[in-house]
Order: sequence, then structure tokens, then C-alpha cells
Amino acid sequence: MTELRILLVDDEMLSIELMRSIVDGLPGFTVAATCSNGDEAFDILLTDIEMPGLTGLEVVEKTQADLMPVVIFATAFDQYACQAFDLHAVDYVLKPFDPERVRIALDRAKQRLGAGELRAGKDAPLGAIAHLRQADQASTEGGQSSGGYERLPIKDGGHTYLLPHEDIEWIDAAGDYMCVHANGKVHILRSTMKDLEAKLSQDFVRIHRSTIVNVRKVRAVDTLPKGECLLHLDDEVKVRVSRNYRSAIQHLLK
Repeated sequence: MTELRILLVDDEMLSIELMRSIVDGLPGFTVAATCSNGDEAFDILLTDIEMPGLTGLEVVEKTQADLMPVVIFATAFDQYACQAFDLHAVDYVLKPFDPERVRIALDRAKQRLGAGELRAGKDAPLGAIAHLRQADQASTEGGQSSGGYERLPIKDGGHTYLLPHEDIEWIDAAGDYMCVHANGKVHILRSTMKDLEAKLSQDFVRIHRSTIVNVRKVRAVDTLPKGECLLHLDDEVKVRVSRNYRSAIQHLLK
């Protein structure tokens, strides 16, 4: 079978090299070229969204090819990607790159190319871009930050579960992953604590360098020695507030 050619577009050389190493280990794909911006025609276009000059979105919009490559966006921001890209049948991968997630995205691209999908024009990727920008504009006009939305996307392979904020009780960090506790279940999300904080509503506060809690789920507060506190949540769950973060829950004690 002829290998599918991939154009990697990213302004960060480290990201390009990491993605190249992942693609090189997958049969049926080859990196035909790399660049910091792009307008060449290939089977698959794997491009960063946020770049100086032309962004990844603008690269797609300005592509003049009659037949579009399959577009896979790479981004460090999971704000609206799930809704926009899944809805319009283009794929995306989050930074830092997970090799298994990249493999899934490329296999999906191969299947669509084999079925003749996404090669007739730019409607699908342009639809995703329009949806992305409309969502961003709506959040801005509504007085919210770009990270403020009411459901948290949890990716599991090709499946995305949209977890309502009100169901989340607390979150703790485990290395590069976040453990999201909701309704007696634990959902695993690859993210940094800082990025996750930006996506959550004002009901969520940091109570430890590795812990976030939904203050609406707090049922009682115990004051401990040395300025610490113990929060009682539903189902007999208890989480500790470190002294450095006590001010975040001070309003609960008044």
C-alpha cells in the first residue's frame, strides 16, 4: 500500500520533531515535509492552531487546492476543540502529544481518505473553524473568559464525554494527569493544573498545589492547627486545604 504523505506545520521545532518521531513509528504514513507555516498539498495536513503569521486555521482557509487534505489540528488548548472538530468530522490532537492519540487520529484520517471523504472541498474544516470562532465570540460577549464553559470534555480514545461542572466534586493531580471525581467515579484527563483551572467556573477553587474543589459540594469545614482546614464533601469524602490556599475558602467560614 502506498504510504500517505503528511505535512507537519508547527512554529515549534520541538513539537515537529516529537510528531515526526511518532509518525515514523507508524506503518502506512510518512512525513513528506515540515514547515513553520504552509500551503502545500498533501494527503494529510497536521497543523498547529496557534502560530505567528498564518495560524493553522488561516492555513486551511487560504488553501487553494481543489481537493483538500484531511486536516488534523494540534493545539495546547482544549477549550472548544471537542465540540467544533468532532461535530465537523475533522480531528485534533492535544499537546503534549500522546502517541496513541496521534495513531488514532492518523488511522481515522486513513479511513476517511479510503472512503473518499474530506477530499471534495473545504466545507468540513471550514465549518469547524466557523463553529470554533462563533463559540469563542459567544463566550466573550457573554462576559466569560475563553475558558469559561459549563461542561468539561473528557477524552477516551475516539469518545468524548462532556462532564457537567455541577457533577464535579473535586480534582487532584497525578503527574501529567488530572483525576476528576464526580458522582462516585474518577475520570482521567491529561492536563496541567493551570490549564484546567482556566476551563472551570468560579465555583472551583484551588485548595492545594495539587487539588481543586467545587465549593458547592462542601458540606462542612473543620479548622485544623497551623492554619489548615479540612473540607467535608458528599459520600464522606474529606480534602485538606493547605495553609497557603486557605484564603480561597475563607468566605465559607464567615
